[in-house]
Amino acid sequence: MANTASPRLPFEPDEKDLQALDFALVMELIPSAALAYNRSNDLIISINQKLQELTAFEPQILNGQSLSTLISLRLDTNPTGKETRSVQLKTAGGRKIQANLQIRSLSQTNQIVALIFTPPAYQDETQVQQVGFALVESLLKIQSQDSTTAALNAAAETLHHLLNAQAAAAYLLRQSENQLTRVRLNTDLQSSQFPEKIRSEDAPLFQPHIWKSNQKPVSSLEELALVKGFHYLLVLPLVRRNEILGQLIAAGFGSPPTEDILRELDFLAAGTASNLEQLTRMENAQRTVLRTKQVVQLEHAVSDNIEEGLIILTPDLCVAEMNPSAEMMLGYASSEVFLQKAEMVLIGNETLSALYKSAQQGIATKAGNNLSLNTRTGKSFLAQVLCIPVMTNGRLSSIVLILRDLSQSEQIRAHTQQLEQRAFLGEVSAIFAHEVKNPINSIMTGLQYIGMTMKPGDPHYDLVSRLQNDCLRLTHLMDSTLTFSKPMEYHFAPVDLAEMLPNILERWAPRLTRLNIRYNFDANPEHPLVKADFRALEQVFVNLVSNAAQAMEKKGGTLNIRIINAAEHLVPPQYEVIVADSGPGIPDDIKAHIFEPFVTTNISGTGLGLAITKRIVSAHKGTINLESYPGGTMFHVLLPKAE
Repeated sequence: MANTASPRLPFEPDEKDLQALDFALVMELIPSAALAYNRSNDLIISINQKLQELTAFEPQILNGQSLSTLISLRLDTNPTGKETRSVQLKTAGGRKIQANLQIRSLSQTNQIVALIFTPPAYQDETQVQQVGFALVESLLKIQSQDSTTAALNAAAETLHHLLNAQAAAAYLLRQSENQLTRVRLNTDLQSSQFPEKIRSEDAPLFQPHIWKSNQKPVSSLEELALVKGFHYLLVLPLVRRNEILGQLIAAGFGSPPTEDILRELDFLAAGTASNLEQLTRMENAQRTVLRTKQVVQLEHAVSDNIEEGLIILTPDLCVAEMNPSAEMMLGYASSEVFLQKAEMVLIGNETLSALYKSAQQGIATKAGNNLSLNTRTGKSFLAQVLCIPVMTNGRLSSIVLILRDLSQSEQIRAHTQQLEQRAFLGEVSAIFAHEVKNPINSIMTGLQYIGMTMKPGDPHYDLVSRLQNDCLRLTHLMDSTLTFSKPMEYHFAPVDLAEMLPNILERWAPRLTRLNIRYNFDANPEHPLVKADFRALEQVFVNLVSNAAQAMEKKGGTLNIRIINAAEHLVPPQYEVIVADSGPGIPDDIKAHIFEPFVTTNISGTGLGLAITKRIVSAHKGTINLESYPGGTMFHVLLPKAE
């Protein structure tokens, strides 16, 4: 008698026919993935080819096994008729596949049943909407990345998740090599299953391409997918402005993506390509800066020390870098104006477009003496601008602008002359110092004797006093002159470290900002006074801050300076200043000799900075030591407290 609630399957046998029935043949008659199952002894009898393709399990592995081998949750195996339930199938690769399950009886006693699995239909409107929402979230995540590698990794993860794929990879087009190169992604994406390089003939032009296991492979990628046993291979080109930027690849078991899913993936490809174009431009600009640094080696050797402002522009007139002098002239940190248009930074009474245009044509030009530039605060100053193009292999690679503050030129000239005079005095002071001081001492002695014989009311008493004061001033002048030709003499006085150190950090702020170095200062107590020579002690901490900046100049980091009370057992009582950086640290073989002359970790350093620092600290009856490890260095400076 026919079952009206659940029509009898055309292959459903009678109970008496079960012994002679070939269940493998019966399973192959079912168009969906299915298996025959004996409920009484919990054994899988047979699976069909569709289930093998869906789960990648071979029949000899599942046949005779418990149903838990395929389905992790405990399952009610009573026949469901036309009703379906949602289950998760295990795959041979360890993944789980969501599927709809229908259980049909293969015997009147329901002892043997057929479990029929159907993957969820993406054509369902609700599920398509869910895929759309997931794509929106994924595109927002992709657009928030700061590098092409991170963006492609996010896109590959999205593709991997949406398709429930076994492996996914991302490729970038290298114009110089005319081939696609695989990007290193997270290990759980199994991208290493695909080749490092893809030939241009293996990459589709502008449309997604799907290969299925029942098709003949026509490329090396499809041959690889066939060898690895994948049921499908999806290649998703990343196209922007009719140019191939790269591609995403996914391969897996089970059913290939449907047309509806492919339409959704077009949005993923378009959004990824758009973000990839922007990130590529940014990275190309950064590479241009690096090439510029190599070409303009002289600029980088002196840019931090020359008094002229120096600005490097990309060929499209965006600011790539500024030296400290330019930062001080204009009031901007280099990081603030990175990749900003030059016309938004250099603003004055005359346009500089003619200079830029000439530089783009390979011609060096100079703006006249009547040019007035504005600082960040709107203050103007008279300036001179020299615009120099830098050519590499006949092409413009960068533009160098040299700014000269003419309003300070007279001060610079006077300062230079003063330095020359000081150098001259330093050379001759050792020769005439004693010759001059001896007559002054004789005159002073005579005046003192004359003064002792005079009464306060003597008409020449004031004259003798003035002459004595003049002799004292001359003696002081000669002592100052001798400092250029002999070791420094320290003049100790109470020094507030909580005032000195912030002033040093403030002077270094533009350079630290340019190097992406954050800095912090903390003092406990608030006004730690030490007995010190102000200028000498200032040199100590300037050296330590300079060393920390050099250690972190490539990757940036954090500079922390802290003042605390030293250990109570120390005599006399001392303050401890800790200068810590997050640089790469000092190697162990150098650490023990770091305070010796000519020992340095900096190729361009002299190795005298820390030796001088230790000498100054020792002269202050203090100590200095360090702790260093991969990822940071801490200098501990202990100084006696002032009474």
